[in-house]
Amino acid sequence: MKIAGFFIFTRIRMIARKVLISGVMVETEKYYDPDWRDRWFEKWNGVDVEGIIEQIDYGPADESTLARATFYQPIPVRYLARILRQARKSTPRLTHFIDVGCGKGKACVYMGLKGGFDRISGLEFAPRLVSAARANMRRAGLVQSDIIETDARDYALPAAPTLVFLFNPFDAVALDYFIQKNLFHFQKQRSLIAYAFDVRREVLRNAGFREIRRDTPTRLSFHQMP
Repeated sequence: MKIAGFFIFTRIRMIARKVLISGVMVETEKYYDPDWRDRWFEKWNGVDVEGIIEQIDYGPADESTLARATFYQPIPVRYLARILRQARKSTPRLTHFIDVGCGKGKACVYMGLKGGFDRISGLEFAPRLVSAARANMRRAGLVQSDIIETDARDYALPAAPTLVFLFNPFDAVALDYFIQKNLFHFQKQRSLIAYAFDVRREVLRNAGFREIRRDTPTRLSFHQMP
């Protein structure tokens, strides 16, 4: 149903949800609260990025990876705008944007259109979401962007100053594995991590990152190696 050219969205808050997957209890915390900016972004760019998808609906996927993942929901546009403002203050200039657990690719579309990055990449393990993200990038005209079907724990960050975006994509064990695998990259490239709904930011602190800014009400924080 449409009213005045916009879709109706349901505002849903999900806090400390526990989901049983493959015998593993995964605790997730996110907040889905789209507003007019998200409706306009989707309509104006001709993309399909909104809504929630539970892990059980991801389709065929590696069970060990699925057990560490959280459910899909898109980050609101107003958060992406804050992330981009902070990224533009970063030294050195960040040339690559990577969304770890990109889902349908909303953050990649936004940063590809507005961020001025040399390269846009999204990492996603679920084939259903990979297909959706690639379709959205095509619709937005971002044909040179990369949506990579992979387990983020296996991904080595390229040698470039990077804005690494995390929308609470997985549990603390998987986050620590990803960080430790790429620790040399963060030390050498001084890439910036933007962590939305940063319930596991102690993993970054324990790895030696400095929290350069945090907005407590929105749980959006930024981290960089000293």
